[in-house]
Amino acid sequence: MTATTTPTLTERYIAAVVRRLPEKSRADVATELRASLADDIEARTAAGLAPEAAEREALVALGDPDRLAAGYAGTPLHLIGPALYLDWRRLLTVLLSIVLPVTAGGLVLARALAGDDPGEIVLGTAGTLVSVAIGLTFWVTTVFAIIERTGAGDRPLVAWRPESLPPGDGKPQVGVDVLVGGVLGLVLLVALLAAQTAWPVFRDDDGAPVPFLHPDLWSFWVPYFVVVLAAELVFSIVLYQRRRWSLGLAVANIVITLASAVPLIALIVSDSVVNPAFSARLADSEGLVTLGQQGSVVAAIAIGAVALWECVDGVIKAGRAARGA
Repeated sequence: MTATTTPTLTERYIAAVVRRLPEKSRADVATELRASLADDIEARTAAGLAPEAAEREALVALGDPDRLAAGYAGTPLHLIGPALYLDWRRLLTVLLSIVLPVTAGGLVLARALAGDDPGEIVLGTAGTLVSVAIGLTFWVTTVFAIIERTGAGDRPLVAWRPESLPPGDGKPQVGVDVLVGGVLGLVLLVALLAAQTAWPVFRDDDGAPVPFLHPDLWSFWVPYFVVVLAAELVFSIVLYQRRRWSLGLAVANIVITLASAVPLIALIVSDSVVNPAFSARLADSEGLVTLGQQGSVVAAIAIGAVALWECVDGVIKAGRAARGA
């Protein structure tokens, strides 16, 4: 460095760079920067600039010392890089499209059963949904940022495959609604199990809740339906990832649909779903025994019709996918 160069800004700049580097590399980087800046300042001075102006322009040319330090250390200056961005966006979109509607439905149901007025239901649900959306976005982003900085963020988490391409009309055969349906059944069952105790419609003479579901269901059928609905959720996730139906998926859809619909219809027809004590309370308070029996028949028919359509619809879509339609 020439005798006329004022080193104050240079040394301050070098110190700002090396303080963000590992101890073992600081001396080498400082030596390299000092030599590079000396050459640049000397060249600018020879071109006619005053030493102070030459030094300042040389530092401006190098830019923010934190950015330069990140380049030496190989530290990314982004929260989520381009390799993981699409994975982050897709996962967050799917989670928000599932969690928010399900949460809203559960909150509205719970608040309605608790006797809240419509205004309280709307405001309370809206506030909770905002909190859930912020929290979900924060944690998903945090996880991806950790992945980015642990060296695993140089490639996508899910490899793209040609099979993921949408059909010729530009619309995928399977949309996010299939995930919503897969989650909804499991959430509704869990909500029903919780609501019949937390917000009972009737209470006995001692004030204990009168559950809606028959007590005998807990010995086998409640765990059974939880497992079946969990299997349906896994099926929905696989179907959404592949974005198109296949013969194997159509067969799996038939098996899962029948595994849930057939026992449920049998239980409804045999009056084994509703707790007799609940039915008695309903009859005493509203006189709806006949309506309840008719409702069971209607429910059994409706469940059978929906199950049949789901099986047929899966086969039809698998056939269309096989033909490339």
